[in-house]
Amino acid sequence: MTGRVISARFPYLPLELTVRGRTEQVEALLDTGFDGDIVLPAGFVPDERHPDTYLQWILADGSLVQAPAYLGTVMIGAFGPFDCLITVLGEEAIVGRFITDRFAITLDHGVRVIVER
Repeated sequence: MTGRVISARFPYLPLELTVRGRTEQVEALLDTGFDGDIVLPAGFVPDERHPDTYLQWILADGSLVQAPAYLGTVMIGAFGPFDCLITVLGEEAIVGRFITDRFAITLDHGVRVIVER
């Protein structure tokens, strides 16, 4: 599928995430230095749900952390759904290169993000 998604909230992308039957709209920071899929702050997946796995991450300060992760899907506009790993960590939603490398992304002068395929 070809098309375009434009986000006027630079540098964030609108995502539709589904995990364990729950679907939410999220604006996630586009992080070109993050090699993973999706990171969400606590609260997206209720605490009583056991994670599908745990992932180890090296943070920007060099520290090593282990965080719960869940299998899910992501859509960016009409693009997708794509399988993804949603890691619960930190305080901000982040979308990484494992998702964004599927697209041509233009960072338009600090004003908008354009996603094309």
